[in-house]
Amino acid sequence: MSSNNKYYFQNNSNLETLESFKNLISNVKSLKDKTWGCPWQKIQSHISLIPFLHEESSEFTDAIYEKNADNICEELGDLLLQIMLHAEIGYEEKEFELNDVIKNLNKKIINRHPYIFKKKEKVSLKKSKQLWEDIKNSEKKDPHKESSISRNLNLKIKNLPPSVGTDRITNVVKEYGFKWESTNQIFEKLEEEINELKEAIKSKKGSNIKDEFGDVYFTLINLSNFLKINPDSALQKTNKKFLDRFSIIEDHAGDNIKKQTPKEFQRLWQVAKKKLMKNNS
Repeated sequence: MSSNNKYYFQNNSNLETLESFKNLISNVKSLKDKTWGCPWQKIQSHISLIPFLHEESSEFTDAIYEKNADNICEELGDLLLQIMLHAEIGYEEKEFELNDVIKNLNKKIINRHPYIFKKKEKVSLKKSKQLWEDIKNSEKKDPHKESSISRNLNLKIKNLPPSVGTDRITNVVKEYGFKWESTNQIFEKLEEEINELKEAIKSKKGSNIKDEFGDVYFTLINLSNFLKINPDSALQKTNKKFLDRFSIIEDHAGDNIKKQTPKEFQRLWQVAKKKLMKNNS
């Protein structure tokens, strides 16, 4: 047994964690049990769980930005549940099992950090990143085919939500110097894209409108990246704020809500806005 493993098993906290993990494996298997399991869990698949993985990832990101340790811990648990469910589905479908997931991860960690696991050597941040990319490319069947930045990014984002893909693109290309210098620069680009969208709408060409709307959205996500704001988290808060205000409008309008004119809706909106501001002050 290596010195690292000896240290690992001597640590009581880690032993407790291993025991908790064994219980988690058992609990997930109970959830998916063909006879006594949860009816909803039993019918899930890799594809059907995708929306929940996106949702949990967004909530975890939100917790990080809010710097709420309790929420971060809870949301990490929700993400771990998603991993466990996918691993159990893989086992049921005879594709892979949890042990394969863990073994592959350990192999990847060790292989991509030779300066830690093969020989103890201090390296710079720049060199560690370069080693990671070089080793990652060498692991592919045809490393030269996907060696360009754009091809690699296309592969990485093809199954991601579009907003996450944009954020990933922005983070990668700025490492090569393709980045914004200030918010003013982004606002100038945003204004340019909005004007082009207006022109596309005037032309009434659907494909142009869609393209220009995409450019506006892409630039907005770049702005959120520059400001270190998670766009999905920000939109979640705005959705909640809108519904909170609409709830007040419903209370005021009652059964006549469908009879309100646009002008009356605007008046009620201002009432709701002021009420929420007063409650939050």
